[in-house]
Amino acid sequence: MRALSTALLLAAAVLASAAPAAPAFAAETAKVVTGPASSPGGVSTATCPAGTHLTGGGYRLQPDATGPVRASGPTADATGWSAQAEHGSVVAFAVCETED
Repeated sequence: MRALSTALLLAAAVLASAAPAAPAFAAETAKVVTGPASSPGGVSTATCPAGTHLTGGGYRLQPDATGPVRASGPTADATGWSAQAEHGSVVAFAVCETED
């Protein structure tokens, strides 16, 4: 019985060592960038820093905002996020990632 246990352990060790290595992937690091507060009714834009790419974004209405948000979405060149409130101020934020 002991010889069988030893043989099974040895076989398991050989199979484990023969398993292919997991592929290496670069880790991504997320960073949230905040744009400046807009003037009332104006646009706020948060731009991703060089070496990063946009993965999402959003906005935060300032206390003076009394109307709906007119627009919130990626910039035309997809390097940041813009937002605009109909009345009051808004702050845009962009979620940017870089590969390490």
